[in-house]
Amino acid sequence: MAGIWPAGFGRIPDDDWVGQPPETLALTYDTVQDHGWYRNLDPTIERLTVKLRRGDILLDYSGGTGILAERLLHVLDLEIGILIVDASPKFLRVALDKLGGDERVAFRLIRYLKDERRLQTLQEVIEEPLLERGVDAVSSTNAIHLYYDLEDTLRSWRALLRRGGSAFVQSGNIGVPELRQGSWIIDETVEAISAAAEELVRTDDRYAAYRSGLDDARRAAYDELRHKFFLPVRPLAHYVDALEAAGFRVDRVEHRTIAADTAEWTAFLSAYHEGVLGWVGGSERIEGEPPAAEAVADRLRLLDESVERVFGGGSFDAVWTYIEASS
Repeated sequence: MAGIWPAGFGRIPDDDWVGQPPETLALTYDTVQDHGWYRNLDPTIERLTVKLRRGDILLDYSGGTGILAERLLHVLDLEIGILIVDASPKFLRVALDKLGGDERVAFRLIRYLKDERRLQTLQEVIEEPLLERGVDAVSSTNAIHLYYDLEDTLRSWRALLRRGGSAFVQSGNIGVPELRQGSWIIDETVEAISAAAEELVRTDDRYAAYRSGLDDARRAAYDELRHKFFLPVRPLAHYVDALEAAGFRVDRVEHRTIAADTAEWTAFLSAYHEGVLGWVGGSERIEGEPPAAEAVADRLRLLDESVERVFGGGSFDAVWTYIEASS
């Protein structure tokens, strides 16, 4: 294993986040790996098992809690390296707990630079030995739709990727031309759920206490908060054009339908209930104080009932987009 990483590159950095205990939100997020809709990783794993060879290094950008890396190492019995890079120290800390003992896995945090209003680039957080070597492949799963500085991020990938390397990108939140009737872009379900919640609050006396929040002057702030948690969906061309502008050749685009269990999706949204239905009971980010416990309980019940109104239980079809590009 020692031959995977170049001399002078340490797998685990000497950073503050390494010594912190895992936090609840990150641990909760990590449970999504057990949800059926996280089969969306399977096509990327299939392609990576074809691409990667002994001694290769994969950059798992926005690798989060290490879900992709863990699955890939389970099916790929090769001496490869996986560098998990993420902007969340909380998520990386969970990944470290799971995979820190595996010599094939390394970790780096990209910090947000407030004065410059940007994330660090790869070239700012990776040491020279690995920069000189480069990586053989890049993966970005369930994350590219979150990148505000998209072209700068892609250029940093391209600069690190070796000649002949490939980038494997996927997201369930890329706008799909001619989306099949009955299918969903997964974050767009949040808008439908929010609309269903509004209707329930207007008509169901159990939620009468929250009716004033529907037309309050601060409602626009809550809509903006929701769009920070769940960004408006951008079209496929936005990502294809950005990859090409960064110097990639887009080789393949594929759309796949993944069945998402409504109960599992509700459980995921419940972890982010402030972003989905923050106007019910208020948000500390906007009001300056946290909502009452009873209001949070009402919010979660309303979320459950709104999901039921939109989907009627069971499951719904979500469309994931897979893009493969080469250097």
